[in-house]
Amino acid sequence: MPLEVIGAGFGRTGTTSLWAALDKLGYKTHHMRTLFMDDTQDVTVWENAFENPGSPDTDWEKVYSQFTAAVDHPTANFYKELSEVYPDAKVILTVRSAESWIKSVRNTIFKHFETDEFPPGHLGNVMRMTRKTSFGGDLLTVEGKAKIADDAYMTKLFNDHIEEVKRTISADRLLVLNLGDGWEPLCHFLGKAVPDEPYPKTNSTEEFTERARNLIDKGTIDLDK
Repeated sequence: MPLEVIGAGFGRTGTTSLWAALDKLGYKTHHMRTLFMDDTQDVTVWENAFENPGSPDTDWEKVYSQFTAAVDHPTANFYKELSEVYPDAKVILTVRSAESWIKSVRNTIFKHFETDEFPPGHLGNVMRMTRKTSFGGDLLTVEGKAKIADDAYMTKLFNDHIEEVKRTISADRLLVLNLGDGWEPLCHFLGKAVPDEPYPKTNSTEEFTERARNLIDKGTIDLDK
């Protein structure tokens, strides 16, 4: 099944809430969290795509064939290639203020890449792939800590990505979804009825931290949170 929705927003911009929202609207959605728990997902697909950008040999169906939507990392790192492979797919760029994003990623994602020691097996492979393919490949490293601590660098990184997506994806297939926008713009964009329930709000810093600790310590994750 081809992807119908591609998420271009960085992690910590409401991508987990979008994942839950898309599933509610009837999509089967790929997300970093499901990747962690599915050891049949071949992380070398994303690694090879990073090393050979735009290569026609990248077998995207190998990792996305069971999904109709994909958001969060690693998808967001490859939104350009995926938008060409799936030309009918719509693209959603989740955004928030640069200041709040920087605070959030420093307290969550980046904390788990302050070491070169990763867990064994599939989990470690996913983390190594994430380090390699995210933010140009040199940020989620021990050496990248200085850049992460640099407000000006991080602000430019975040804002440059937003502007790049807007330049790359035609306006008719792009939705810029601000944190807190809710159901209406999303459902209008996708041609779906607005559900009679609040828009999902999940994956707070506290929830992320607890989930990451369980995943790394026990190899388990609660997909319902």
